[in-house]
Formats: sequence, C-alpha cells, structure tokens
Amino acid sequence: MRKLEHLAKALSVLVAGSSMLVLGAVIAKAAGQGEDAAPRLFVEYDGSRYFLTRQLNNEELHELLTGNTLVFIHPAGEEQELHLENGQTLNGWEAGRDASTGFWQIEGDEVCWTYPSGTHCKPLYQSELENLYGQVPGWYDGPLAFIWEPGDSRGLLDRPLRGDAI
Repeated sequence: MRKLEHLAKALSVLVAGSSMLVLGAVIAKAAGQGEDAAPRLFVEYDGSRYFLTRQLNNEELHELLTGNTLVFIHPAGEEQELHLENGQTLNGWEAGRDASTGFWQIEGDEVCWTYPSGTHCKPLYQSELENLYGQVPGWYDGPLAFIWEPGDSRGLLDRPLRGDAI
C-alpha cells in the first residue's frame, strides 16, 4: 500500500510540474516569447522574392501612373495598363490583340480602376528592387508584382479598343 501512496504522490508532483510547464508556455506566449514574427509582404519576379518595403502615397502614385504603363505579372502572363493624363486607361494582355477602355483615379493613397466589370481600389507598394512594385491585395494568394515603364511602352494606343471610355 505504501508503494501505491508513494506512486500517487510522485504522480501528483509530476502533474503539478507539468502544469507549471504548460502555464509557463502560456505566459511566455502572452509575453511575446516564442511567437512568429509578423509575415512580411513580398512579390516574386524572375524567380526571386522581393520584400515590399512601404506603401506609396498619393503624390508618388500620381507620378508613377500619369502617362505611364504598369505591367502586372500574373501566373497566366503580363497584363498591361496605360494610365493617360486625362484619367482614362487602356488595359490589355501581352498576347491580346485589343485593349479595354476604362478610367483611373487616386483616392487617398489608393489607385481606383473602373471598367465595365466594376471599380476596384488598391494600395501600391514599393519593393526592395528598383522599379518593382506590388499591388495589395493581389488577384491571387498574395501581392501582385508589377513593373513601371514610361509612356505607352507596350503600344496599347495602337490596338483596337473595346468599350467606349475613350
């Protein structure tokens, strides 16, 4: 019988010690110990990963977009978007023959694009690679990478137009 009492006492000490370990883990988590760092946003481009460093502000968005082309890097290919100074936009795919017409504007620190399918507004971010940016949220699981090119670099104005925004 004494052996059972000793075994029960040892077991209660073990359980109490385990509870303290579990309690310590909860307290350590609550104090920020052992937690994963906040995930950093990134884009992938030419097989490499580049972290997004900061959101572009209103003035930077105007400078980046006005009169220039953004080339979005989708899994299915490149989507090209020319932003005319008058607020109109042309959008097409690298393999496409024509371009859709729409409108763009800056609202706060986000770009809003309007096409017949609707309006969507997104913040844009600078990456750690010059002239590489990210749209957040992207169309997929994470930010969508894009590059900036001056003027109508992809000849969108030379394509047959769909829509009547221009």
